[in-house]
Formats: sequence, C-alpha cells, structure tokens
Amino acid sequence: MPKGVDDYSRMIQSSQSSNCDWRPLYEAALLEADVAKLPERITVARSAILDRIEETFVHSLPGEQRAMDEALRNLRRLAQLTTTAQRK
Repeated sequence: MPKGVDDYSRMIQSSQSSNCDWRPLYEAALLEADVAKLPERITVARSAILDRIEETFVHSLPGEQRAMDEALRNLRRLAQLTTTAQRK
C-alpha cells in the first residue's frame, strides 16, 4: 500500500476513535490533488465534522463551532468545483 494511502487510513481510524481530529481529514481533502480521490476525501471530512458537531452539543471548544462551519462551507465549494471540473 502506498505511504499516502496508509497515512490517510490512519487519519480515518483516528478520527473514528476521537472526533476532535476532524482537522487532518479536512486538510487532506483540501490538499488532495487526485480528482478521483477527492469525493471520498470530502465525504470523510464532512462526516468527521458533522460527528464532532454532534459531540459539541455537550462539550465544545471555544471557536471550534465557527471553524467547523467554515470547513463545511469550504468542502461544499470544493465539491462543487470538482463536479464542474469533471463535467468538462
């Protein structure tokens, strides 16, 4: 398995055990250069963020809610750009 894939798998497993770790998955989506892998990266990052939002109803960190809102908006824009680029 290529090193990048192995690192990404570890990030997913880490986020499943501790949803505070949504940021590395978000960054992986933003930095993904392979358009074929991008939809999965976006989906995984969104899921981690939404899971963390559910957790923050009980335990939120200062400023994290705003950061997650911004991250979700950016992922939505990235998904739209990817869809548009794939149609061309």
